[in-house]
Amino acid sequence: MKYDVVIIGGGLSGMTAGLELQRKGFRTIAVAEGLSMHETPRKAYTEAGGILLSGDSVLGGTFSGDTLTSVRTRNLGETRLEADHFILATGKYYGGGLVSTEDRIYEPVFGCDVSYDPDRSRWCVRDFFARQPFENFGVRVDGDFHVYINGQTIRNLYAVGEVLEGNVDIVETAEAVCRRLQ
Repeated sequence: MKYDVVIIGGGLSGMTAGLELQRKGFRTIAVAEGLSMHETPRKAYTEAGGILLSGDSVLGGTFSGDTLTSVRTRNLGETRLEADHFILATGKYYGGGLVSTEDRIYEPVFGCDVSYDPDRSRWCVRDFFARQPFENFGVRVDGDFHVYINGQTIRNLYAVGEVLEGNVDIVETAEAVCRRLQ
């Protein structure tokens, strides 16, 4: 199945990007694994003509050099979703966009490069109410929000929202990517 954009994630940033792209005439499909606290954006996205594969998850992708050509999902089996552009909007830890183990933090879908402190003792501070260092860990991107995988920029895979490194505005990053896809 071929689309202009495949969105991986059905939270606020993914649906913001999807809705904006639908309004601009892009054919989009979003793969959303779980429930979202943001049902209103999902409804607006589908009412604008976006396709939502709710309850499905992206298991990985096929790359040709620095380009992602397709993704496979749990529910579609061997049927691939192909697109010109892909948007990673899977959230941080709670949404499964980042996984934390005893010794590292990683992005589980594509193996995107993740910025984090290798010294686990510096992931948190004692003051529970203080901003925690792990909140700034996330997927590394260039100035146009292209992700890095093994230090290489993937030219058609963008990351938006909470999955990004740093303290970001999830809606603002989604809108910034949409401006780049015009």
